[in-house]
Amino acid sequence: MRVAWIAALALSAAAGAQEGVVATKHNLSATGPGRIKARAETQICIFCHVAHGGEALGMNRPLSQATYRPYASATLRAQPGAPSGATKICLSCHDGTIALGQTIASGRIAMAHASPEGTLPEGPSHLGTDLRKTHPVSFAPAASPEVHAPPPGDAVRLDRQGRVQCTSCHDPHRDDIDATEKKFLVKPNRASALCLTCHAERYWSANPSAHQRSQASYDRSLGATTARTTVADNGCESCHRPHGAAVGTPLLDATDPQICLRCHGGQVGRADVRADLAKPHAHPVLSADPTLHAASEGPSRGASPLPERRASQPRHVVCVDCHDPHAAYAQAAKAPRASGALAGVWGIDRDGLRVEPARYEYEVCFKCHADSANQPRARGPRPPETLRRAVTDTNLRRVFDLAAPSFHPVEGPGRNPDVPGLIAPLSPASVIYCSDCHASNTGPGAGGGGARGPHGSSYRHLLERNLATADRTVESPAAYALCYKCHDRAMLLDPKKSAFPLHRKHVVDDALPCTACHDPHGVSAMQGSAIENAHLINFDVSIVGANSRGQRVYRTTTPGRGRCSLACHGADHVDSRYERDGR
Repeated sequence: MRVAWIAALALSAAAGAQEGVVATKHNLSATGPGRIKARAETQICIFCHVAHGGEALGMNRPLSQATYRPYASATLRAQPGAPSGATKICLSCHDGTIALGQTIASGRIAMAHASPEGTLPEGPSHLGTDLRKTHPVSFAPAASPEVHAPPPGDAVRLDRQGRVQCTSCHDPHRDDIDATEKKFLVKPNRASALCLTCHAERYWSANPSAHQRSQASYDRSLGATTARTTVADNGCESCHRPHGAAVGTPLLDATDPQICLRCHGGQVGRADVRADLAKPHAHPVLSADPTLHAASEGPSRGASPLPERRASQPRHVVCVDCHDPHAAYAQAAKAPRASGALAGVWGIDRDGLRVEPARYEYEVCFKCHADSANQPRARGPRPPETLRRAVTDTNLRRVFDLAAPSFHPVEGPGRNPDVPGLIAPLSPASVIYCSDCHASNTGPGAGGGGARGPHGSSYRHLLERNLATADRTVESPAAYALCYKCHDRAMLLDPKKSAFPLHRKHVVDDALPCTACHDPHGVSAMQGSAIENAHLINFDVSIVGANSRGQRVYRTTTPGRGRCSLACHGADHVDSRYERDGR
């Protein structure tokens, strides 16, 4: 009686499955609706199931004997091995190594299992044997803040051994559960509902991320791989592909930066970042080798250290060095923390330690522009740049340190409480950003409608505005536009109001560039002193030379007073003095 009951239940389940599969591409019978179908076979279930004696395999076709390359990632805690369980059954068709039986595919006849003729044709369903391009399968997920097992009763489920299999996400009998996609999903994946069953990316819902809520149009014509039409509805699949992803990426549809520029190249995103990256002075994202970036990189990561430890180590920059696509969100104005487009990114703090997430913009910049041993500036200027400093420290973490002799106030307020001529709302207590100076020349800071941030600029050193550095530059608002963004030009050049009464004589009368005397970043304590390098004094030695006594030095004596011993434009200065208020 019990056997009869089990048999009846099995027949009932089989009948229900057959009823669901009839109208799908998994109906490979002669009357099936798909492109691949049998020449004469009318049974439906027989292509996968065996009525008697097939319990061990669960199918009437041989399992693939192919060797697979499993998915691998430096950030994946559990390492998948060879396919097992239901996945192996699915791959017996979807790896494309075994013929589907006496079927017709694309007009060709598949002759049983004796020939590759009739194997699954190329396309999204042809997964091949390189599973590095496919969501990992046949593994037990290791619990973490970002990954967890599906909750009890959810349509997404693990197998009896607690492993992720193809059937965790796919129901091979039905393609109508997600009617938009018709990809045999166990539940609709609109706004990544299926993905988020197991994945809990930091910040994705908490911020919420711009990618999580954007209603910008995004469909197949713009590069989407699903049938959905907005960024929010595509969700994870705006960037990620569970099958057919680019090898060596975290299941991305393309490598960085192309995956980002598909939207942020002026098509979906508001600003055209690609245009900035193509400017003559830019972060070299377009020419970067994306394989040099590792998701696991950091200061204590032996295989992928960042900051780089050796001068010979190649540098790299990709979008995700500065932006976390799961966390980034639109921001109308700057905030004191590394928020908005920089939200969620790790950084290096003022002490050289990793901090995650970065709290301030400069911590993101310090990843590459502080302790890295391979900075190009350390090898000196390259033509046509001739600016050479008397003292050089390429570690901007030390240069901006609050104990440095002088610095622009990036890590904190400056040391000088008396800075006349600052343009409101700036004051001696203000803190500025790296991107106040280094940014797109067509961005909001320059009065344009382009992208924010230091993607690229028409001006050297990736500056937002022009800063002339050549000797005998004729002074004008355009020549020193970057300086005059914060410092009032009229007051700066007025001998009676300027903190240094000889500014006009030097900059206007003698046509010396601001950079002949001032180092815009500052001078670190390892290279200078508060006596000789106050007020950002760090001479450009291509303009300022040593005097007749071999001296090239400025010394602060008391507030508002100083002395210079140097040679410049043919003048030999020996202990030349100046005092504020024009004396």
